[in-house]
Amino acid sequence: GFCLNRRLLVSFLCFIEKMNLSDVGKAVDKAVSMMSSLWSELEAREKRITETELRQAQIDTIHEAKLKEQEQKLIAKFNEKETEFNNMIRRHQHEFAKSATRGGGDDAPSSPVIRLNVGGTVFTTTKSTLMMSPDSFFSGMVSSGVWEPDTE
Repeated sequence: GFCLNRRLLVSFLCFIEKMNLSDVGKAVDKAVSMMSSLWSELEAREKRITETELRQAQIDTIHEAKLKEQEQKLIAKFNEKETEFNNMIRRHQHEFAKSATRGGGDDAPSSPVIRLNVGGTVFTTTKSTLMMSPDSFFSGMVSSGVWEPDTE
């Protein structure tokens, strides 16, 4: 609420004493009408704010649903690629095991042994391993006939 000081209260009472009863009634009616109008305006503003908040909540819910859907699609794609990768690894392991057993083990490989010096680190593999993926760089290099291995 609000607090009236004594001077304001005395001024108000003197003002009312000078007015006749019908003028006081009109003043009270006018004050009540103004208060009612202000109250209605306040309720209307509150309703608009509530409606705006509700619309924003609906928009947020829609955005969250879209983000969740995108997240699920990305997870599914990741899982698919992970499965493809794991299958490829299994195929290569199987092919490597098959080629090792066909040639009688490491002592007599069925495919020529190839040594790759990559930045000073030497890797040893077989030609058939490099040729397992036909579209790979190494397969192209080995099968092109242009690349000639060192005789060392």
